[in-house]
Amino acid sequence: MNLRDLHYLVAVADQRNFSKAANQCAISQPTLSNQIKKLEDLLNVQIFNRDSQNVNMTSVGSQIVDIARKITKDAETIKLIAKQASSINDNKIIMGAFPTLANYVFPEYVFRLKQLYEGMKLTLIEEKTDILIDMLVSSRVDVAFLAMPVDDDRLEGIALFDDPFYVAVSDRHPFADKNEIDIDELINENLLLLDEGHCLRSQMLKLCSASHHYADDFRAASLETLRVMVKSGIGITLMPSVSIYPGESDIKYIPIKSNPFRTIGLFWKKNNPRKELFESVASNLSYMPVQDEF
Repeated sequence: MNLRDLHYLVAVADQRNFSKAANQCAISQPTLSNQIKKLEDLLNVQIFNRDSQNVNMTSVGSQIVDIARKITKDAETIKLIAKQASSINDNKIIMGAFPTLANYVFPEYVFRLKQLYEGMKLTLIEEKTDILIDMLVSSRVDVAFLAMPVDDDRLEGIALFDDPFYVAVSDRHPFADKNEIDIDELINENLLLLDEGHCLRSQMLKLCSASHHYADDFRAASLETLRVMVKSGIGITLMPSVSIYPGESDIKYIPIKSNPFRTIGLFWKKNNPRKELFESVASNLSYMPVQDEF
């Protein structure tokens, strides 16, 4: 019995057809049938019931295929670990971040990492949180900046910094002269939100209540769109401090009394053999937003 034979078993179990399984395994149908028969003879059990129409597993065959499936999957995992380990010192990193963060931290982070890690090559990806998590799990992205908590036990990460929220209003708005504001004071205001799928939209909805008035006829694709709309006096919004530029004109950013914030962390797939490199990267990345008056 060898790993190849176990792959054949799983293919027949999945396809329920020897010809289709042979095509999947890139061998001839007689060769596949012969290998399965040899395995049955070796084990002295019948794994598949065959007739002219169907191929079905016997009771003991089902148990054997379940184990074969696990073994072949573990074998693929071993290959992946070995492949990753062979390039463990490779400084190429595919790094992701969600849209309301990427524009504001990537430039500084890229500069800092290239200064600290000689020869580091960075590929940057900007996607919404759900997509980034899928890309991390499927190893299409090495690390990603995500808002915590991240409820996925397939990932692990390190918190980097807290990113407070501010109320953004036009400099002509009655709130513009306030030094701080209570979130309940916004109930009668026209709150502008990002489009569905942005984690910042969900965070804003959690901070505000159902009593608040949301601009249902407007959904922004980016924080920059929200900023322009606020400056035009169309409504107000909440802005994370990383997105705030000191000295901006036509807009005011007001601290919130309860000091709400999001925590940003760097995440990677659990048991990744490059974990030490990613931890080192995380330890060298800290972005503390400007806390002076805006």
